[in-house]
Amino acid sequence: MAATGEMTSKQIDEILAKKPLKRYAYTIRTLLEEEELWGLFDGEGWLLMDVDADAETSAFVLFPHEAFAEIFRNQAGYEDYAVTSLDLHEFMEWLEDFEQENILVAVFPTPDLEATVVSAAKLKAELLEAFEKEEDNE
Repeated sequence: MAATGEMTSKQIDEILAKKPLKRYAYTIRTLLEEEELWGLFDGEGWLLMDVDADAETSAFVLFPHEAFAEIFRNQAGYEDYAVTSLDLHEFMEWLEDFEQENILVAVFPTPDLEATVVSAAKLKAELLEAFEKEEDNE
C-alpha cells in the first residue's frame, strides 16, 4: 500500500481498522518514506491529548498522512484546529524537548481516541533505528 499521494477511501478504511500497534508500525514506515508528519494546530499551539484521568500527562498527536489527521479532526471534535504538516527532521529535535517536559506522543489516534502512546525517547530511538536500517539497505 503506497503511502505517497492520494489514498483511496478503501485504503483509509483498511488502515483505520488496524489495531493501534499495527498503525504504529505503519506510521514509522510512512514517516521514513515521506519525511513529514501531520498534527493539529490551532494558532496557539499543537494539539496535546490528556493521557490520564488527572490530566497530568499529555501527548502530542501525530498522524502519518494528512487524510487521517482530517478524519480525526472532523470526527473527534477538533474542528477549531488546522491539519498541519511538520518536517520529520524538525520533529526529531522536538522529541528531545518533549522528553524533558514529560510529553508523550500519541501515534495515529483514531476518532475514538485509540492510539499507541509512547515516550518521546522511545519514538526517537525507533525512528533512528529505522533510518539506520534504511541506510544499510541502500
